[in-house]
Amino acid sequence: MRRAKHFKKRSGERAIPILATLLLFTLFSSTCFPLSQALRTEEVPSLPAIAGQIEIKGALSARPEWTVETASEENALPNDPYPLLYTASVSPQDVKPKEKVAYLTFDDGPSNLTLPLLDVLDRYGVKATFFLVGKTGEEDRKAMREIVQRGHAIGVHSYSHDYQKIYASVDAFLSDFARIHQLILEETGVDTPIYRFAGGSVNAYNRDTAKAIITEMNRRGYAYFDWNVDSGDATVGITAQQIYQHAVNDSKNFDRPVILFHNTGAKEMTLEQMPAIIEALQQAGYRFETLKADSPPVRFRLP
Repeated sequence: MRRAKHFKKRSGERAIPILATLLLFTLFSSTCFPLSQALRTEEVPSLPAIAGQIEIKGALSARPEWTVETASEENALPNDPYPLLYTASVSPQDVKPKEKVAYLTFDDGPSNLTLPLLDVLDRYGVKATFFLVGKTGEEDRKAMREIVQRGHAIGVHSYSHDYQKIYASVDAFLSDFARIHQLILEETGVDTPIYRFAGGSVNAYNRDTAKAIITEMNRRGYAYFDWNVDSGDATVGITAQQIYQHAVNDSKNFDRPVILFHNTGAKEMTLEQMPAIIEALQQAGYRFETLKADSPPVRFRLP
């Protein structure tokens, strides 16, 4: 107080502006300091909140090295139960005339034969496409991850593989599709845009619903693939030699054969014949590619 009085006597005219400045500083500090504290302590929205309804905890927490991109909701209809089940539509790529490209495709996996099959493909430096069903055992999940980690393509087949159930309606198909699509996403980090109908796009169970299902899946941007070569490995009583002959001889009728195999635990003959099939197709001048959304479509004629 002594110092303040002395100051006032010497500089009475300056005291008022200084006191006003101090008062303003006090008011400013009391207002801004809590605000700065609030800004520092405000919680950043979590990734699940940003991502929306899709559950991606498996791909993020267990395998943070994978980047998961969710589909856009731009095309979602009002009250769409699957607003994230969309992907970018692409046009088929241009192909070179007479270019010989073979596509090895395997349905119904994963299984205990998936890893041995991957080892064979690795040995030849060949990449294949796997259309998966809903198997959730730890070995099955590991096989899913291995398919992707080794550079192969992965697509939806169905979750239940129950023809009567999944082809009952468009909604029934979407429900099954969303379930296996989500499983693949969680385990591998792949938001796959490709699929293959269980039993093919035209079968005895979906004649009344196939067109409606395809129209809806096209609207959502997904691309499906049938086959133009059937190895016959799902035929009862077929021999290993017949599997080889179907795969190799029938492929020679096409510049771009899409060859159907299966990868269940019962398909040991398919695994056994794979080296010979690969070698025969290589000798015939074919190279191997995986199916992508923009691959030349191979589809059955709709009824």
